[in-house]
Order: sequence, then C-alpha cells, then structure tokens
Amino acid sequence: MRTATALPTAVLVAVATFAPVHAHAEGQSNEMRAEGLFRSGEKKFDAGQHALACQDFEASLKLAPKLGTLLNVALCHETVGKVASAWREFQHAAAWAAQNGQKDRHEFAVQHVMALETKLPRVTLQLPIERAIASLEVDGEPLPEQRWNLPLYLDPGEHAIAVSAPGKRRGTVTFRVVSSPTEQIVVVPSLADEGPASPAIAKDPEPPPPSPLVRNVGWGLLAAGGAGVVTGVVLGVVSIAKRGDADDRCVNGACDAEGVETLQDAQSLGTTSLVVLTAGVLLGAAGGVLVHTTSAAAKPRARLGVSPLRAGAFVGLSGSF
Repeated sequence: MRTATALPTAVLVAVATFAPVHAHAEGQSNEMRAEGLFRSGEKKFDAGQHALACQDFEASLKLAPKLGTLLNVALCHETVGKVASAWREFQHAAAWAAQNGQKDRHEFAVQHVMALETKLPRVTLQLPIERAIASLEVDGEPLPEQRWNLPLYLDPGEHAIAVSAPGKRRGTVTFRVVSSPTEQIVVVPSLADEGPASPAIAKDPEPPPPSPLVRNVGWGLLAAGGAGVVTGVVLGVVSIAKRGDADDRCVNGACDAEGVETLQDAQSLGTTSLVVLTAGVLLGAAGGVLVHTTSAAAKPRARLGVSPLRAGAFVGLSGSF
C-alpha cells in the first residue's frame, strides 16, 4: 500500500509476496482467492477507499493467515480510526514476526504498538456490589471473569455489554466510546429478579351440556306438531267433502233435514281442522326450536385464546367436543 505511513520497502515487498504453497486443491483455491482479495485491498487502499480495503484484507486473512496480511489489516484499521483493533493486531504481528525471526517486521509492528498505546480509549466497568454475575459479553463476545475489573480497550463508536446472572433477567447496557485516550466508566446496574410467570387469562366458563330430556321433549313436540298438521289437513279435506254433499241436498237455499245436518257437520269439521292445524304448527315450531338449540350446543366449538408468556404471548385455538 502506497501511503504516508507505508511500510519500509523491504517489508512492503515481503508483505505483498505470497510464498508458493503445495497443498490440496481446496487449499490452492483459498490461496488464490486470498491473494486476489489482498491485491484488491491494496488497490482500494491506494485509491483512498480505506474501509473497503480493510474488508478485503480481513477476508484474505481468514482464507490464508499470513503475517504480511495481518500487518496490512492492522495498518488499515489504524488508518480508519479503529485504534484498539489495530493495537491488538500489531501486538500479534510483533510476536509472530519475533517467532519467525523477521526483524524488520517485528520493529515495524512494535513501533506502531507504542504509538497507538497513547491513543487508546479506555473503558472501566463499574459492576454492582451485590453482584452474582454468571457471564459478561462485550459486543457479543464473552469476557473472561479475570478481565471484568481490568480496563477494556475498545474502538471508538457504539458498543454493548450483556450481563447474565442466575435468577435474574438478562440486562444490556449500550454506550459510546469517544475517540480520545480518556477513561470512561460504564455503570452496570443491578439485574432485576426473574419475576413469576404471568397468570393465564381466565377463560370463560364452559356452558353445561344440553339435557337429553330437553332434546327428547323437542323431538316429541315436533312429532306432535307434525301429527297435528296432518290431522288438520285431513279434517279440512273431509269438511270440504261434506260441504259439497250438503250443497247437493240444498235447492235454492232450501235444505232438507239431512242436508242441514251435513252442513253443520262440515262447519264443525272445518273449525276443528283449523284449530288442530294451528296447534300442530305451533307445537312443531316449538319442538323444532328445542331440537335446533340443543343440537347446536352439543356441536364442537372452537375458541381463540391469548395467554401471556415471559417472552411474549401465545395465541392458540382451543375446542370442545
């Protein structure tokens, strides 16, 4: 990378060079992809696209870990202001170079480590006194207990700390780290007790099942009503027939004794037919209502219910059969 803070010429050549590797096909493919990403990162860095260059260098490092790539990642992070990340990466690179006996790279990394130490934002956690904390996570990464009371060196920007404890509700604290070598204190409040499970919403009481007697009465009334209707119709037909016989025995409005009797019988049957027919209709209607209501009450019924849970709500469909 050709920048104002570029590596020394000897180191730059070493950083940009990928040693030939004799590996399986998959390993060779990763090497080729890593080198392509590395070259892409160099071009973007030289073009001033530092954030994109960092992404390419990081991806290359994951595919094929190399000291030269790590140095480029660290330098890129330093350029974009991620001083804590760059500081840690230069520390790893210094140790790596020392193990490999690469003096130039070791000195280069150490110089950056010393320069970055004066710029590191420092965060101290103030934990609750009555703590019984089981775990701490910083930006989703577990923080070992032995480091809970030590300063945290974080990049400037937004961060989050998640706290868990037995019998307590999980808590999260978000905060912003400023871009200056100052100490920030993040207060972690006491966790709330895990409350009891919310009671379920009371359900409406189930109505009692319909009585078989009521249904039987309904069927009885329906049968009686039907019989009444049939009887009323039959009596009506007989009444009409008798009236016809009476008309045959009457001439110009004068009827003999048998004709008068026949006419009276027809009128009586007609009245009885109307009464029986009306009673049959009413009884049938009452019986039909009883049978319908008891049958509907005995059918399966479904109900939509909502019950609260600790982490939300449960919506369910219940039925009775």
